[in-house]
Amino acid sequence: MLNNFWYAVEHSQALATKPKSVVLMDQEIVLYRQSSGEIIALENRCAHRGTALSGGWVEESCIRCPYHGWKYDYDGSCTEIPANQPGVSIAHRAKLRAYPIQEKYGLIWLYFGDLPAQDRPSLPPLPAFSNPNWRTVRGEFTWDGHYTRVIANTVDMAHAAFVHASAFGRKEKPRIQHYELEQEAWTARATIHFKTKPAHFLKLILGNSPPDGSITSSFFLPNITQVYHRFGNIEFILFLAHVPVSNEQTITKWLHLRNFVTHPLFDSFMKRDVAKTFVQDNSVVKLQPVGPVPKLRDELHVPSDALELAYRKLREQYQTTPIAGKS
Repeated sequence: MLNNFWYAVEHSQALATKPKSVVLMDQEIVLYRQSSGEIIALENRCAHRGTALSGGWVEESCIRCPYHGWKYDYDGSCTEIPANQPGVSIAHRAKLRAYPIQEKYGLIWLYFGDLPAQDRPSLPPLPAFSNPNWRTVRGEFTWDGHYTRVIANTVDMAHAAFVHASAFGRKEKPRIQHYELEQEAWTARATIHFKTKPAHFLKLILGNSPPDGSITSSFFLPNITQVYHRFGNIEFILFLAHVPVSNEQTITKWLHLRNFVTHPLFDSFMKRDVAKTFVQDNSVVKLQPVGPVPKLRDELHVPSDALELAYRKLREQYQTTPIAGKS
């Protein structure tokens, strides 16, 4: 994992009154809502016997361990040990790591690092989320691969012709035009144009004479990718938060935003189409080696890989030199 970045880790609506565990590269973190509604994130282990606090319960701003009732405050400090006699002090070591949290776009973002608030990277922009003319649906998908492999897949410009040939890919026209990269401190994007081959529900919307399409793919370190499609006046966005569970598993918390047929009755069609696309992508992700993408010099690359290479170069850069402030 990259340090000093915000990780989107869960949908806000998934966290109600009960604590919930999330896993980041085999590290368990417990999320819970205080009575005020604010989200708290702590190590998901009691300092006493390592019991998962996600099996406990919330009392106002605190969380209780289900084993011996140890009580932890929002900053990770243990404030009560019920078995102690009056006057027995609580050891300084009875303290858990606490993580800063934000909620935005209906997602919970956890800060993994040690920079002061003013120096932390900003969250990716998503203006369509607050646009009343757009409709958002959300879901999740589990991949059989490391999150860097999943990110590489979602920004790859050349795989659709083959992986998605049965849907929107054109196997007879696999050539990718030259495209320009737009790159900033921890993000990059690129756009290509193509002859549309609508599939699934989009085929009903665009008909038999669809307009030419364009796709803008972006990544935002550490775990966000975005795919923006446009077909004339028809637009939709896939905003993807790839949660790094382990070397062999990634869970993507996704948002699908659209500016067409915005009635809720059509949400199920959109969810189905997203799931079909991910199933096809996962069929090749799981065929790749276990673990993170290797160093650049260890694989071959071609011009159509430019956006993926930009991601991998930035990732290598921040692995060796974590950010020390805003760029």
